[in-house]
Formats: sequence, structure tokens, C-alpha cells
Amino acid sequence: MSQRTTASTQERDTMQQIRDWIDFAFDRNDVSYPSIMIRVRWNKQFVNKFADAGYGRNPPRGIIRIGTRIWERATEIERRETIIHEACHIVAFHLHGTEIKPHGIEWRQAMENCGVEPVRCHDIPLIGINHFHVRECPKSDKDRCIVSLKD
Repeated sequence: MSQRTTASTQERDTMQQIRDWIDFAFDRNDVSYPSIMIRVRWNKQFVNKFADAGYGRNPPRGIIRIGTRIWERATEIERRETIIHEACHIVAFHLHGTEIKPHGIEWRQAMENCGVEPVRCHDIPLIGINHFHVRECPKSDKDRCIVSLKD
């Protein structure tokens, strides 16, 4: 099997796993909205946030955008919880309208229905992803160290 075929198979498997997690969130929240209606997009520009979700009412449609660099670094559990987190935004918007608070009670309830702790932010280390790192600091502990965009 060629490297390209292997990569295509892995991409297909990854997308199927994402769809399964979206379906899980919808099933746990009694939403009969097919996950195939959710667009999943990869975003190379996400260097701080792992993912986000959007929802439109006419016609009902959702999108989940995922940061490729953070995805590569995340564990399987972090990936699962993040996709469920974003799917729960779509669940909350679908059931309660788009005027709700993004991390309000409706979203928290959807997360709890999935058995996932309703946490707003990921804690995946971003050094090397967002290009910020702290160089070795020759100064004392009380002085500031240089934060560099480049090596």
C-alpha cells in the first residue's frame, strides 16, 4: 500500500471517528439531526483554540472547524471531548436558538448528557504551535524572560 493510500485511509478513519462522536452527542441529547449535515473543516490557522462550532437556522446547518496543529498534539481523549464539546454547541443552538450564551446552561446540560465535564478551554501545551516560547533566562527569577516569536 502506498503512503498516499495509507494517508487517505487514516484521513477517512479520522473523519469517521469525528462523525461517530458527533452522532454520540446528538443521540445523548435526543437530536435527530444527522451528523452528515455538519460540515467538518480543518483549519491550519488555529494556533490557540482547538476548535469552534457554528450554526445557522435557515436551513439548519452546523459547522465544526478543527485546528490541525493542535489536533496532531492532542490525545484521543482530548480529541473526543473537544468534538463532543463543539457538537454540544450545535445541539444547544439547534434546540434553544442562536441567542443563547455559547457556554451557558443549555450547552452545559448537553455536555452533561454526554457524560463529559463542561469545560470551556483545552489545556494542550501550545509551545511550538503558536510559535511562542520562552528562551532560557539568564536573569534572576524576579526579572522577565524574553518571549520569542522565532528561534
